[in-house]
Amino acid sequence: MVRAPGESKRELRSELVALAPPYRTAGSLQHPDGVAELSLGSIVLAKGETTIAVLAELTALSYRAPWLVPCLALPARHESLEPPLLLVTELRDRLVVVNPARRGSDEVADVVASVRRREGPTPTVLARWVARRLRARELEAPLRHQFEEGLGGASADRGRSVASYSRLFSHYGSYTARDWRALARLCVHSVARMHEDRRSGVSLPLRTASHYATRYLRVPYHVMTERLGWEWVLEAALRAGRYIKEEKTGEGKTERSA
Repeated sequence: MVRAPGESKRELRSELVALAPPYRTAGSLQHPDGVAELSLGSIVLAKGETTIAVLAELTALSYRAPWLVPCLALPARHESLEPPLLLVTELRDRLVVVNPARRGSDEVADVVASVRRREGPTPTVLARWVARRLRARELEAPLRHQFEEGLGGASADRGRSVASYSRLFSHYGSYTARDWRALARLCVHSVARMHEDRRSGVSLPLRTASHYATRYLRVPYHVMTERLGWEWVLEAALRAGRYIKEEKTGEGKTERSA
C-alpha cells in the first residue's frame, strides 16, 4: 500500500504532553525547547503512530532535560516495542510504557500509575546517568562501584580505599564516596517507597531520608515524596553540589548545563 505524503508526515509526528508535580493535570508541550523550563520531577508523555519516531523525539528531549521521566504511550495497534528500543540506549532502562487507555479512563492517573510501577534504578543505570550528565564517562565505573556498595551489593574496594575514591571524586566536585553512596540509597528510596513489595534494606529510615533530602536536595522530605522518579533526585543533588553551572541564554533566561 502506498501512503500519501501527508499521511506519512502525520504518522511521524509526535504529540508531547507534560505532567508536573503534583500531577493533577497534563499540558501540551508546544515546543521541545520548553522542557528546560519544566520543574524537577516532571513527566513527559510522547504519543504517535510510529514508535521509532516517538522514541527518537523522547531521546532528544532526554538530552535537553535528563531529569524528566520519559513515557511512551503505545498506540491501540502497535508493533513490538523491543526492536526499536534496543537502538535507543539512553532510554532503555528508564522508559515508562503506558498501555492504551481504556474507554473513559483518566489519562493523567494512568500515566502516574505507570510511572509508579517502573522498576527502581540499578547501580549501573545510576552511574551511567551521572556520567552522561557530567560528560565524564570515566566516572561511570568508580561511581558504579560506590552505588553497588551503597545498595548492599559487592564491596567497592576493588583495590582502592574509601579515601582514594574520595580523592578521585574530588577532581569533579565536592561529593565524597560516602556522599555518592547516600545518593544512591536516596534515589532507590524515592522509588521503593511507592511499592508495596519494598526490598529489604532499600527503604531508608524516615529520619535518615529526611536528613538526606535536606542535605543533598535542599528540599524538605515531604516535597521529595510529592515527586515521581529518581532522575530528579540526582539532578537536584548535582545542582545543590554545584556540579552544574548556570549559564545565560540569548533570551536572558538562566539555563543549567554540565
